[in-house]
Amino acid sequence: MSFITAKSFVFNGINSSDYNVVIGWVDSDINVSENGLNRELRKTTNQTRTTANIYGAENTNVISFEFDIVRIDGKEITRTQSILINQWLTASPLPQLLKFNDNDGYAIHYYAVCTQIEDIVIGGRLVGKNLKFETNSSFAFAEKTLKNFEINDTLNFHVNNSADTYNGIFYPTITISTQADSIIIENITDKKSVTVDTTKLIAGSDGYKYIKFDSNNMAALDKNNKLIPISQLGWCENYKSYVSSINGYMDNIYWFRLLKGMNEIKVVGSCKFTMEYEFPRKAGCL
Repeated sequence: MSFITAKSFVFNGINSSDYNVVIGWVDSDINVSENGLNRELRKTTNQTRTTANIYGAENTNVISFEFDIVRIDGKEITRTQSILINQWLTASPLPQLLKFNDNDGYAIHYYAVCTQIEDIVIGGRLVGKNLKFETNSSFAFAEKTLKNFEINDTLNFHVNNSADTYNGIFYPTITISTQADSIIIENITDKKSVTVDTTKLIAGSDGYKYIKFDSNNMAALDKNNKLIPISQLGWCENYKSYVSSINGYMDNIYWFRLLKGMNEIKVVGSCKFTMEYEFPRKAGCL
């Protein structure tokens, strides 16, 4: 979503219109936002060579936004309003969801911290505020998607990985609630699988055992987001996981991933299964 054409924005779950302010431009045609697409070559030189060794390019900055906000009715911002707006924008020291309301059908969002709030005073009146947001990534993100299934025995489904990552690989988050002794999650396209032994896990009051796989950070978590020791998942020296696409077994741990393009997924075992993903987009700030 573009902040240039947006009328309002949502930050940390609150819409700017809730504070009676919208995006505006006060005496400025210059935008100093950064779209996160600046790149730098990683290279070295050697005195015996005339050409530098190039190891590839990497992003050198994150996305940032700088824009003004003014009251919807064009009136002066009162002291009380100013305090409330400042409290809202500085409430969290950690990146929060930021999206712009521009009615674009291709929705994207960011995770950002408000790093600057400057009052705009004209003729002794507080007519607006100049804001700067800095994201935690050189990517925007597509709308978050949740795939929820209740699986009785076996389920096959497809996920199209359209992430704008360097190598096309994306690691989703998977959550399982089950009463079964084992679950197999296989990416048939990747020809790999992971088997989860749940016999050592403690069931909740509802009788279900809960596991959340944060594959991107190679972590298995319980319902309280505490790490589950891998030994409790059956991941030991005797570990093996069946892969139907090769009709064989693998003995190394596979952190579930999505390859670029269409992936065929197979889940074996009765469970409540959720896959969560929001694909990165090299959209910059426009």
